[in-house]
Amino acid sequence: MLIGIDSRLGPDLLHVLASMGHGDTLAIVDGNYPAERDAKRLVRMNGHTVSSVLEAVLTVFPIETDQVTGWVPETERDIHLDLMKQVRALGGEIVRPKDSEFYQSVKQAFAIVATTDSLLFNNIVITKGARGI
Repeated sequence: MLIGIDSRLGPDLLHVLASMGHGDTLAIVDGNYPAERDAKRLVRMNGHTVSSVLEAVLTVFPIETDQVTGWVPETERDIHLDLMKQVRALGGEIVRPKDSEFYQSVKQAFAIVATTDSLLFNNIVITKGARGI
């Protein structure tokens, strides 16, 4: 147990986050995404949603706010509002890349965090920023 560290951040995820450098990307994906196939490094977060994992990650992870990519379907549903609010609060925007472009950005990520989120198209890619002094 660590003081001041969100309990959702286990040792595997903390190691990945600490190993990342400025400009590296992290994909947090729903339970439908083929993470095992695409991951260079895979961290499983069973029992968690994408929004919950993002919230925990942001407690220790500096991000490039202009490089936040959320992937939700064309017809936004209320169930996606949580993730969309989080992205917008970071100064990012929800984008709707072609499926092939999104899959490519996830494949290029430093790591993929696979959740068991049952929402379809509830995925996000964030870029690590530089920590301020």
